[in-house]
Amino acid sequence: MECPYKPGNAAAPQQQHDTNENAIVPIPQPPPHWFTRNLPEMDPAFPVSSFWRLAPIYGDIFKLDLVTRTSIVISSWELVNEVMNESRFEKSTTGPLKELRVLLGDGLFSANGSEANWGKAHRVLMPIFGPLAIKKMFPQMQDMISQLVLKLAFDMIGLCGFGYRFNSFYRDEIHPFAQQMSKALIEAGKRANRTAVENYIRVKSAEELQNNVNLMWALCDELVAERKRNPKPELKDILNTMLNVSDPLTGEKLSDENIRFNMVTLLVAGHETTSGTLSFLFYYLLKNPSAYHKAQQEVDRVVGDGVFKPEHLSQLKYIEASVRETMRVQGPIGVINLKPIKDTVIGGKYRVTTNDIITCNIQGLHHDRRVWGDDADLFRPERMLDGGFENMPPNAWKPFGNGARGCIGRFFAEQEMIMATTMLLQRFQFTMVDPSYDLRMKATLTVKPVGFQMRATRRPGKSMMVGIPDGLQATDDKAGGHETASKPLEKIGVGQSLLILYGSNAGTCKYFAEDLETAARDRGFNATVKTMDEGTEQLSKDVPVAIITPSYEGKPADNARKFVAWLEAGRPDSLKDVRYAVFGSGNSEWAATFHRIPKLVDEVMDKLGAKRFIPTKLVDMKEDLNGPWEDWRDELLAFFSGKSQSAATIAPELEVSVEKPQTVDMLAGGLISTGLVKENKQIAGPEVGSAKKHMEIELPADATYEPGDYLVVLPTNPVDLIRRAASRFGLSLDDIVTVKGTSKAFLTSGGPSTVIEILGARVELGTPASKRQVEAIAKTAEGSEAHKLQGLISSADVFKAEVIDKRMSVLDILEDHPGAELSFAAYLDMLRPLTPRQYSISSSPLTTSPEQSVIASLTYDVHAAPARSGNGRMFQGVASTYLATHGVGSRIRCFVRRSNTGFHLPNDLKTPIIMVAAGTGLAPMRGFIQQRACVAATNKEALGPALLYFGCRDYELDFLYADELRAWESQGVVQVRPAFSRRGPDGAQKHHKYTHERMWEEREEIRDLFRQGAKIFVCGSASKLAKSTNEVTMRIWREAFPDKTEQDAQKWLEGIREVRYVSDVFD
Repeated sequence: MECPYKPGNAAAPQQQHDTNENAIVPIPQPPPHWFTRNLPEMDPAFPVSSFWRLAPIYGDIFKLDLVTRTSIVISSWELVNEVMNESRFEKSTTGPLKELRVLLGDGLFSANGSEANWGKAHRVLMPIFGPLAIKKMFPQMQDMISQLVLKLAFDMIGLCGFGYRFNSFYRDEIHPFAQQMSKALIEAGKRANRTAVENYIRVKSAEELQNNVNLMWALCDELVAERKRNPKPELKDILNTMLNVSDPLTGEKLSDENIRFNMVTLLVAGHETTSGTLSFLFYYLLKNPSAYHKAQQEVDRVVGDGVFKPEHLSQLKYIEASVRETMRVQGPIGVINLKPIKDTVIGGKYRVTTNDIITCNIQGLHHDRRVWGDDADLFRPERMLDGGFENMPPNAWKPFGNGARGCIGRFFAEQEMIMATTMLLQRFQFTMVDPSYDLRMKATLTVKPVGFQMRATRRPGKSMMVGIPDGLQATDDKAGGHETASKPLEKIGVGQSLLILYGSNAGTCKYFAEDLETAARDRGFNATVKTMDEGTEQLSKDVPVAIITPSYEGKPADNARKFVAWLEAGRPDSLKDVRYAVFGSGNSEWAATFHRIPKLVDEVMDKLGAKRFIPTKLVDMKEDLNGPWEDWRDELLAFFSGKSQSAATIAPELEVSVEKPQTVDMLAGGLISTGLVKENKQIAGPEVGSAKKHMEIELPADATYEPGDYLVVLPTNPVDLIRRAASRFGLSLDDIVTVKGTSKAFLTSGGPSTVIEILGARVELGTPASKRQVEAIAKTAEGSEAHKLQGLISSADVFKAEVIDKRMSVLDILEDHPGAELSFAAYLDMLRPLTPRQYSISSSPLTTSPEQSVIASLTYDVHAAPARSGNGRMFQGVASTYLATHGVGSRIRCFVRRSNTGFHLPNDLKTPIIMVAAGTGLAPMRGFIQQRACVAATNKEALGPALLYFGCRDYELDFLYADELRAWESQGVVQVRPAFSRRGPDGAQKHHKYTHERMWEEREEIRDLFRQGAKIFVCGSASKLAKSTNEVTMRIWREAFPDKTEQDAQKWLEGIREVRYVSDVFD
């Protein structure tokens, strides 16, 4: 096969820019430091992330003085397309590649284009890496993938390339060669981003690098020597090609040294890129369950339960599109480095010289909205189908490099990834070990996920040998369906199985699932609890299923998305006669999406032929939650057992033993502390509402965020509340508690614990009591005390007025009725797990310099007021009290959680934004504005208009961050439009009381910005700010379309939610 690459043929036809000296402008650059210049901007452990961080600030092109070299970073398709012209630009082998020459020498990857050995190796190896030759490697690939675990790519290159099995599949540890390679790549990357002086003094690091290099070389040399001693002419592998094929141009064969360099090159490149891409691929498939199911359905349709054959490859269009889309959204290659062949001008106005390195930021290219559209950040394989891939602009997709210096193993890698993905999806269902995991990355030579773990479960009806050549296929089930063996619908008896599936982010539905498991086991059921995602394809006619699911703004929980997508993709009658029941929770403040997910699950399962065995129960998180849950739980259990007793009356009491400690130990925080408090100051007093505080937290080294994300706080209960509970049961805070006889992991995990640990960090103490709980307390009292307690539940209206509306907790009721003798074990069994609280981050990470730990700030209300329950009690918000009592230098339990995808600044900062907030709802808006201020400091032209409508009560008492906002407004970063419900500035001719009033008055400006593509952000009270903003937005729209109805306006608003109208509300 002739090498298809010829100089100058890789770039799209483009207009050559004539040099106009008057048009030349300086390339933006971060302010340089003395001696280190722009090196402090670089993260030596993850260099490409520095380009990602700087691109939004400095735009499509910026310059970095890295002391030993100057890098011109470009991030747009227009600029990248221009520099792909091989007649003007060539590959640069500086930076990490230069450092890797100690390992790779003049191999294909690290050689300069002018080196003779590069040309020889390229011409010798191109034929064996051509599409037809790669298809001939199908049997070897299939052999290796059939043994697949985690080390696929490394072993694949070894077997297909050199006839050598690293046997990673049979080792408890990674092969030494792979360990040596990883260490060498990391050190090479670090050396490229250090000064020469620092590299010179790091003698030990240099020695370790050379030692790893020598060990890798020794293995390669031994493979070459072994092949020479025992030739295998029948093998059509890469090693035979390198040893025996002569360069068609010079007639020379490759030297043993160059063979060694290219063996290491192929192992490094194959291992780094393929393993990384497959990891990213499964991450994006699991984050996008509809895509996952489309891919799996294609596998079932094309391959079924049979052996994967070469002719299947061309039919796997969706798998191929998913691989390509993965490499676009986030592939393993971060940059392509080029250099001008001679001094030139790019973009018509930026001068570059032969001493400059042109660094093409692949993430910027692959997310350029001018090419990929407004959904460029989304994983959507469909964009690569139906001619989308073939018709994309030239050089818009560059995961394999460019031209003659592009990846020689592209066809090998693509076939390998398609085969691996197909054979994995054929056999297994995958779920994330941590469903809330959001992508975090690290870098060696390439980029790869860190901390991403999957759990594999064999698909129902799939034998161990499904798809394995010459294996035994022992299944009659139809591939990919929900089919189960027929069995008449009838009640099951005691001792039968019950599958309990739950979806949960905050932990409430998980608690309900564990509570149902405990109650079911007490009645003799064989109950199994799984996440909903783990229940994908696991529903059976033989085992009834109870599904407990919330609805988060109309979306499934993190660990239920795949299951819901699987249901939606189901075929008619695919769940015929599966018995099910649904319990759903939601928040009525989200009227448009209230209970959407439990209703969807219920309706779809019914359509697919499943049989509902008890009515679906839907509850409101803002109302009584425990009472309806207990009713539904007992109704479910009674349906099967035929007994109408409540679970509480027949369940054995929780086993709790309390011991005095032999020694008094310090609690040492007692909790996992992950964030260091750097500042915690009051920014508004309690004169007009809750006091408000500003906290700054130093996050762990690997934590990152962007404005709009959350900091999830894992609090402890207020100390006064803990003491009240301990006192009620005569306990000391350091007594040791042992809990047994329950499936509630939040009570039993970790073994014996102190009273302060159990009451402080594991359970909610302030949740309103349920009817069942009041009834249980009443049974422990006598006489008038019992009569008073029974009176609280005498009617629904009385219970609501006296317990729910007053937010009477179990502890409140016990304190008000001292004659009740509820045991501590029974009390613990009534409590729900302590759930994390999330706060919008109110800062931008751009304020933190690269060499410092990332700082995130919170803006929060401190909730403290007389309790509705009376008797002199004080209500203290659990999380806000926890935060407020932590001073500088203390640590809090926290982690970052990505917000709704839509609640982030547009990638193109020229897009106008309209922000609407009240009170501490200003938090994410402050992060947005601070981010814009960081960008404006160096590139003000990059910003579009920004309006902030901010609702306060008093212009002096709670106009949060007023001085900051005025300063940012003077810099042109934002226009602040405040509204004061009680008192505005003295002397002001007019002030608006509410944000929606001001928005209506300024509706022409808002309408004009929206026509320019503005994105609206709303953060504040769901019942007040969000409702009024929704209404005024629809009113503004209807004024422009007077023939439209209120229903039309609601439909329009719903159609732009999460795209151009995004909200983050609370109450």
